[in-house]
Amino acid sequence: MSLDRAIGLMCHDIWGTYFCEVLGGIQSAAGRSGYRVIAVKSSPRDVHRLKLARAPIDGWIALIDPTDIELFLDDGRPVVTLSARSRDGRCPYVLPDNHGGALAAVRHLIEHGHRRIVFAGNMAHEDIRQRFQAYRDALDERGIPFDPALVFELPNNERVSGRFAAQRLVGSGVPCTAMFMATDQGALGAIDALSEAGVRVPEDLALVGFDDIEAARYASPPLTTVRQRFDWIGRTAAQLLLDLLAGRDVPSAGHIAPTLLVVRRSCGCSPAPEQREAPASAEGAADPADTLARELVDLATFSSALDRSAPPADTWPGVTDVVLGLEAAAQGRPGPPPAALERAWREAAEQMPHIDLLLAMIDRLEQAGQAMLRGAGDAAAKRRVTGYIRRARHDMMEGRVAIEATRADYLNSLLDINLVVRETLLEHADNGGSKLSWLSAVQMSWGCLAVWEEPGDAGPRLRIVESSCPGMPIASPAADTRIAAAEFPRGDWLPAAVQVDGDHVIRLIPLRSQGEDRGVLAICAPVSSPLGLDHRDMDMWVAMLTATFERASLIESLIEQEKQTRAAYERERALADAVRRLGCPVIPLDKGVLLVPLVGAIDLERASHVLEVVLAELSRQEAEVLLMDITGVPFADMQVAASLRKTTRAALLLGAEVIVVGMRPQVAQEFTQLGIDLEGMTLYPTVASALSALRRRRQPITGPRAPRA
Repeated sequence: MSLDRAIGLMCHDIWGTYFCEVLGGIQSAAGRSGYRVIAVKSSPRDVHRLKLARAPIDGWIALIDPTDIELFLDDGRPVVTLSARSRDGRCPYVLPDNHGGALAAVRHLIEHGHRRIVFAGNMAHEDIRQRFQAYRDALDERGIPFDPALVFELPNNERVSGRFAAQRLVGSGVPCTAMFMATDQGALGAIDALSEAGVRVPEDLALVGFDDIEAARYASPPLTTVRQRFDWIGRTAAQLLLDLLAGRDVPSAGHIAPTLLVVRRSCGCSPAPEQREAPASAEGAADPADTLARELVDLATFSSALDRSAPPADTWPGVTDVVLGLEAAAQGRPGPPPAALERAWREAAEQMPHIDLLLAMIDRLEQAGQAMLRGAGDAAAKRRVTGYIRRARHDMMEGRVAIEATRADYLNSLLDINLVVRETLLEHADNGGSKLSWLSAVQMSWGCLAVWEEPGDAGPRLRIVESSCPGMPIASPAADTRIAAAEFPRGDWLPAAVQVDGDHVIRLIPLRSQGEDRGVLAICAPVSSPLGLDHRDMDMWVAMLTATFERASLIESLIEQEKQTRAAYERERALADAVRRLGCPVIPLDKGVLLVPLVGAIDLERASHVLEVVLAELSRQEAEVLLMDITGVPFADMQVAASLRKTTRAALLLGAEVIVVGMRPQVAQEFTQLGIDLEGMTLYPTVASALSALRRRRQPITGPRAPRA
């Protein structure tokens, strides 16, 4: 297989039974033509914006969501839409026969005598709108008036919406006798909610779904539904795209996949065809063994919609051994080995999950055995046939129990896997541990985790965080490798499972949270992985992986904020020191002479600061004279006077003379009115006059002088 050729699939969900079956059909068609498949869990708009895998992908399939596929057509890449149609009709599309399938479902309910039938689904999807139109058409053709009150438009087609619809129905008093749910997921949710409310299906309310997902067969009661051939849809869409890539003419028209109504118990039908006595064989009639094999296969395929026209052994390979074993018991000759019979009944149990139909197969086998013994009074033969039937019933039950045990083991393993993933992603990742060590536990052969970087000249870029290929040494990219998003992932990074036998496909999962693109997880896993049974586990693991990026981003943000806060604190402290210095500047004027110009009001806090600074500088510089210039002090009060007195007394204790200059007439008058004593201070009108007096004396000032009048 070429490493350079791929077709892409865009879809909001890349797990679950529906998607995995569609993907299987796409993969089978692509593999035959030498293409690998890359599935991207995103909308066409985001895929185009992020430019993911643009280089290796030659054409695209858009599943369900066709918005903005014109962007790819404008780039010259062909597009096929699946379960949707483009707005401008420029590309071919594949749809299931939504109208025909839904018409058959509603007709079936009407044939049961129902006249008030609820329709519930999410009308945002074209599939659902077509099924709704079929619902209306079925009512019209039988002359049943359409009642808008019986239409429940749901926010989505998931199980939770089905619960919501059923709860709404119960709350309104159940004004209907039947419900057509537009999807099986919704129908299963409705069954759960109805059961909790005490409404019995089908006794109180008949229910039909659409899709025939695997869980529909295991529902209680088993769900009557419309089967889609998901693999056929995927294969058809892929073949249309391959024809476009090969230059063949493909009409931009719809390709409709057939659907089939599968009748089970939820609609009120019998769980199995009516049993009839086995006819006595007659000369010239069909071989009784072939007839029995066909009847057993008909029972096995009663609710699975398999091709009943095929030879019985094609549908159930073990049916031949089962019939031969019965004949051998009746005739007293050796039959197939026990292991072959056990395997045959395991096949039947896997194909037919309903225990009532499996028991019906045993009953039919028993009838055939009695017919073989008819007219023969051999007691030993009767014991052999009875023993064979008993053994068949045992093998059938063993097979059914084995299937349930396998499912239980898988569910239990999910618990262990969830613990491993949680420890890996939420506990050890911050310590430099691997974020992808859990891949091998969930059957993934390769994984690569990358984060977004600033776009370069070639567009968005990714930086590799980690890559892993459990048990297979390949040329995975090293950490910190940079690559354009359009080239991610490179073909030479991928394991042989993708490059050669086509058993695995690549899934790209953009990691996005809080409105930001965090990174991309690329994984390689089997198309039919057990994870396809329930996509919620993978969604949870991806959410946890995204959470590790959020946490790392948050920690980086907190560290950066701490740095910024620390820097702001340092600036604030430096500014405060500057303000403090400006609030009480100390200026050396001459040897042993310091000038302190005071400007502005002096409150208690500033007075304390002035005293602290002045004493520190007098001591440090061993000054003998302190000039305090109060020219800039706007008014005099007791606070100003107290500050001057404290500073003067402290300076005198350090042996310095205190000279006050700049006494304005207004300040002098206020001091006089307040009766403030300026003892210990020498007064001069200006700094210049004070300096002149000091120079004339040319002697150190050794003691205090009386203030000038």
